[in-house]
Amino acid sequence: MALFKGSYYEGLKPFDPPEDGSAPFRGLRPRPIAAPEPILEHTVAVGDRLDALGQHYYASPRDWRRIADSNPQEIFPEDLVYAPEPPPPGEVQREAVGEVVLIPRRREVR
Repeated sequence: MALFKGSYYEGLKPFDPPEDGSAPFRGLRPRPIAAPEPILEHTVAVGDRLDALGQHYYASPRDWRRIADSNPQEIFPEDLVYAPEPPPPGEVQREAVGEVVLIPRRREVR
């Protein structure tokens, strides 16, 4: 499996082969998710996107994952900024305007 250098998945271990001798699962083990301490609450507004929030709070659009990891109640990252119910037929997905998203510190304190 090819991964880009610097990927969040670079360096993850593959699954161990089963004891029964069958072929192992060819994927990678899940990446560890940090438990960052949320320090701010952001209320979702029209047009908010996770990459834009990463740019606003961390000066890097690639840091949207920190925001997603701090909001484990959502299954998919895009659930943080889009309304939970599907749009009516023929309409586009709406933002979750008014929902609160937790924003963690810029860097973890060790």
